[in-house]
Amino acid sequence: MKKHLFPLGITLLTLVAWLIALPHLPATMPIHWGANGEADGFATKINAMILTVGIMALIYFIIAFVPRIDPRKENYKYFSKTYNILLNAVLLLFFFVNMSTILQGLGYNVPMSYIAPIMAGLVFIIIGNYLQRVRSNYFMGIRTPWTLSNETVWKKTHRLSGKLFFIGGLLILISAFLPDGYKSVIMWGSIVLCVAIPYLYSYLAYKKEMNM
Repeated sequence: MKKHLFPLGITLLTLVAWLIALPHLPATMPIHWGANGEADGFATKINAMILTVGIMALIYFIIAFVPRIDPRKENYKYFSKTYNILLNAVLLLFFFVNMSTILQGLGYNVPMSYIAPIMAGLVFIIIGNYLQRVRSNYFMGIRTPWTLSNETVWKKTHRLSGKLFFIGGLLILISAFLPDGYKSVIMWGSIVLCVAIPYLYSYLAYKKEMNM
């Protein structure tokens, strides 16, 4: 029950914040910002609340129930703390996004061009620190045909991925203080590298393990 307190509590806190602020919010709310901090995506305040709180509720559902239905559910006991830390970090990111959205809707000047990369960078760094502890499963981690087929390939790929996510997180964090033109390039470049390199590496590592 203890592991449910943080994700459930922060999701309910976000919902309460929305309900308190709702009467004072404009009819249309920004829900997405470009690299320059300018809002470029909008929704009605009701839809904004449903969407953002709904995503958090979905993450909580994943935390609570996915380990029970994963074909490799026995492995979760070996990284349950890591599993909760990683998903709670993502929940915390969405919490701050929600608070920033609400504050901006209330008329406060929220510097999203700084806040967004800082929050995203910190989450990447946290993922990088814990990714190599994730054991083989069908939900979390770098799940390629080759990592799921070979335990050694899984471990090697996640060891590399952890380093890439950490470096990517640092770059995204630093980009918060760079000109706007660099922010989106660094953000998307880091995401592509953190996905593409481990995918290719897992294939090459599998070939090496199988002497192909």
